[in-house]
Amino acid sequence: MTRTSKIYSGIFSILFFSILLFQLAIPSLSLDAIFKDFRWRMALIRNFNAFRFAAGDSIFNGGLVGKDGWLFYTGDYSIHDYQKTELMGPSRLEYFGELLNKLDQSTAQNGGTLWLIIPPDKNTIYPQHMPDEIPVIGQTSRLDQLTDYLQKKTEINLIDLRPLFMDVARSSQIYYKSDAHWNCLGAYHASNELLAQISVLHPDVQTHPLADYEFGTMSDSTLDIAGVMGLSLQEESVTLTPKFPIGSIAHEDYDNTDAIKVAVNSQVDLPTALVIHDSFYPECLNQFLEPQFSRVIFSHYEKTQFPDYLKLIETEKPDVVIVEFAERHIEYFFRLMTNESQ
Repeated sequence: MTRTSKIYSGIFSILFFSILLFQLAIPSLSLDAIFKDFRWRMALIRNFNAFRFAAGDSIFNGGLVGKDGWLFYTGDYSIHDYQKTELMGPSRLEYFGELLNKLDQSTAQNGGTLWLIIPPDKNTIYPQHMPDEIPVIGQTSRLDQLTDYLQKKTEINLIDLRPLFMDVARSSQIYYKSDAHWNCLGAYHASNELLAQISVLHPDVQTHPLADYEFGTMSDSTLDIAGVMGLSLQEESVTLTPKFPIGSIAHEDYDNTDAIKVAVNSQVDLPTALVIHDSFYPECLNQFLEPQFSRVIFSHYEKTQFPDYLKLIETEKPDVVIVEFAERHIEYFFRLMTNESQ
């Protein structure tokens, strides 16, 4: 712990115990009541974290401060993936490949085509903003392993976004600085890469250049890394509004369950899709995909099990199945899909 850290940790301790003693002095408050509802607790924590952040501290619970004000998530496998220090064994890769193959084969048997798209972690695309104290150690990441295995052992249509994103990131910011997700510009580039491949089989699916969108900005305060770190931050983010006509999209529950949703397009002559996704899908990706399909059934994989997706594919026979999970969620995706214990 640095000298500065010791100083403001001491200040926090003084404030904490001063407030505790003050509340203990109130006759109407029992000790149990104080511990269940410690007054000003959240405000104290937020102010303390804001003080630490302003003072230059870089390590917080769940996140760290990189260069130029960039925040990076440290949960799941994020740091292991960046440092390339934790790999999957051959049996694990084979198991993952078998599950994806089952989805792919079921899709093909029911007349559709499956695409797998894996959003890279922010620190994979912007390593220059990571702290120097956290170096890349290994040569191969879990995403490298999975990509290599699927390309050699399966016929799955895998879209590796890393080359495109690394190129675009040289001149554009495609991830939030204070959030783990891509912004709308990143989602645009991901969707265009995906839709370009889908359009080969389904010509009604269209891609559009950035010139077909009107750029805007919005102030976002729902930033997940900042929230995990206990910081109240805001960030200006890009918005993209299409200049071209699109159908109106209505959202509803699928078969009276809120675990699965449906986006119904007023343009009915387009292909249909099933999207198995994580939190990257509602981060603008849906805005680019849903207008390209007459009907999109979508579900977060933490809410629906693997057999349910096989049943959906058999029942709905979608033209397109899109599987999306983030780089840091490779293990998480398969564990949740199969209800595998941690």
